[in-house]
Amino acid sequence: MALYTETILHHARSPKKFARIADPDVQAEEFNPLCGDRVRVELRIGENGDVIEAGFSGEMCAIAKGSASILLESIEGMNRAAIGAISDAQVLESLGGPIESARVKCALLPLAALRGAIRGASSC
Repeated sequence: MALYTETILHHARSPKKFARIADPDVQAEEFNPLCGDRVRVELRIGENGDVIEAGFSGEMCAIAKGSASILLESIEGMNRAAIGAISDAQVLESLGGPIESARVKCALLPLAALRGAIRGASSC
């Protein structure tokens, strides 16, 4: 099994949404102490509750960066309920191939940060 799929490599080399956003309404950060990956997700939420802007930053491996790029590119325009329904399996499937079990936590770290940010959005 290859460590990186073409999808992961593409998004890791040219990540979408890899930037801090101005005046985020909510943000959350997750850290993986096993490998040192750190990802921060920031969101601006519209008056109707939909995500109008998403960004991420941090120091992370190619799998985490690729996963964050794919995930955050897909959520703009979605509401909190739709984002909350995104499953671990959907994120893993979006990466274009199997992920070694030791690297699954890397792939899901951006989703954990997104879930934390969305929990914070309940007060928006």
